[in-house]
Amino acid sequence: MPIAQQIQCTGSFDLPCNADAAFPLFSPEGERAWIKTWNPQPMFPTTIDFVPDTVFHEGDGIDQAFWTIIDADWKTHRAVYVRVAPASHVAHIIVKLDPMKTDALDLDRCRVSVTYTVTAFGDQASRILEPFSDDAYRERMRNWQSQIATYLETCAAR
Repeated sequence: MPIAQQIQCTGSFDLPCNADAAFPLFSPEGERAWIKTWNPQPMFPTTIDFVPDTVFHEGDGIDQAFWTIIDADWKTHRAVYVRVAPASHVAHIIVKLDPMKTDALDLDRCRVSVTYTVTAFGDQASRILEPFSDDAYRERMRNWQSQIATYLETCAAR
């Protein structure tokens, strides 16, 4: 078996809402609102609650992954997940939202920071690590920002 490879990357982006409003969007159920292909299924308990020790799965075949919520701290706006895809990798994901105020307009905003530590193994290692290159990860963060901003605009228009 080839040696495992590990990469860690952190990216961030700003959102046009406060951290209290944005934090639920990084829960398993909240991500359904802005990621069209995201379809988590509960394992334990029978619902996907945004609390520690909730376990769910997502994806199919070789891309199926089992997720555990390690922490979901509503006070500090910090979530920690572990994702295990038995055929290819293990990932440790930290999402942290920090409040921001722009004095000029007194608008609520928040900064989202996302850190992935991915350990890839087997013949899928290169494919798994490719989205975590510097350029690809920056693009991922831009896409997340755009998708969430579009969702927030849609909600505000209702």
